Amino acid sequence: MADWAGLHEDLLDLVVVRLSSLDLLRFRAVCGSWRTATAAFTARRGFPRPDRPWLLLPTDVSADLALDRGRLIVCSDREVSVGTLPARLGRVNPRQFVPLGSARGAIVAADDRGEMHLLDLVSGARKPLPAVATLPLVARVVGLQVQHLGGGVLPIDAVIQKAVPVPTPGGGVMVLAIYRQLNHRNQWATARPGDHAWKSVAPTSIPSVVDVVVHRGQLYANTRYGMMYVFPELYDLNSAFPEIIPSVTRRPNAYVERSFLVESPRGELMQVELLRPVTAAGGEGFVVRVLDECGETWEDTEDIGDAAVLVDAAGAVAASTRVCPALRPNTVYYAVDLEGETRVWAYSLAGKHKRIEVVEVLPTADGYRAPCFWFAPVYSQRQP
Repeated sequence: MADWAGLHEDLLDLVVVRLSSLDLLRFRAVCGSWRTATAAFTARRGFPRPDRPWLLLPTDVSADLALDRGRLIVCSDREVSVGTLPARLGRVNPRQFVPLGSARGAIVAADDRGEMHLLDLVSGARKPLPAVATLPLVARVVGLQVQHLGGGVLPIDAVIQKAVPVPTPGGGVMVLAIYRQLNHRNQWATARPGDHAWKSVAPTSIPSVVDVVVHRGQLYANTRYGMMYVFPELYDLNSAFPEIIPSVTRRPNAYVERSFLVESPRGELMQVELLRPVTAAGGEGFVVRVLDECGETWEDTEDIGDAAVLVDAAGAVAASTRVCPALRPNTVYYAVDLEGETRVWAYSLAGKHKRIEVVEVLPTADGYRAPCFWFAPVYSQRQP
């Protein structure tokens, strides 16, 4: 058939329900009628078949290309699905934007007007979040630069180090933004779609937070120093009194470069840390800890079963290797931006002689803007 756009909508519906989320993105980018069929499917709360996580590479592309191909251009590699995320949002007067984090199948992004958005890549839905300028101590936003009240200018993604959507009671969603104040420790703020301003969590509540995750209905916050704070409810974090899980035991000869929280496919809370020996250059390694059933102590583990953890510079996601057989079980994948290319390393947790193996080398596309980050399409829960 020459005119693919002329296929009957009933036939398109039969095709859409059989697609994985990665294929659904390709499908919706073909033409207007296929995009309409995809929107109708997601509007009915249709869930695509599960996918392995994708590695997203933010890049500058022409506005025409972004409009013609949708917002995501996708290709597949051996172990890693790779997507190129255009650097502009919108069909009319497209704006430059920078992604700030992802969870639950959604991405948080800020644009060059200082506005923030919650994006659903598959449905194309976009919900407004409070502007960057409503964060405490932010004076204004010019392009993708943030000026502090006390002076000094930083890129948006240097001020907002991470923004994560988390589920709230009743099926809603809240975004937690970890941001940096000049000459201050990391702080965090919260907002819901449609709010007019970010609400700062009291600085005394939790110092130097680096990651957050919702596990079994409670909010866990990880700090730079290994302390873990647990908020039993999500209604008013500013007045809540968190519980504290004691610091984890760390190797005395290692420096912790990254520390993240992630829930395993079987429902365990894991802390994943990238270590660098302080006595030698190179030789990175990972340590994975699992929170015990009582939620009181961390236990080092070298066996996470049929699971893989995928780490980037800002966060981590986990995937079942039964659902995603191309990924290796009991393995940590680490994506890092290097000069001229993006590399994905695989680190097996088992065995005495551990080493990092390069499994993917992706040449940097023209206009590529770091950082790369992992995105996990999650359709088992209600979407934001």
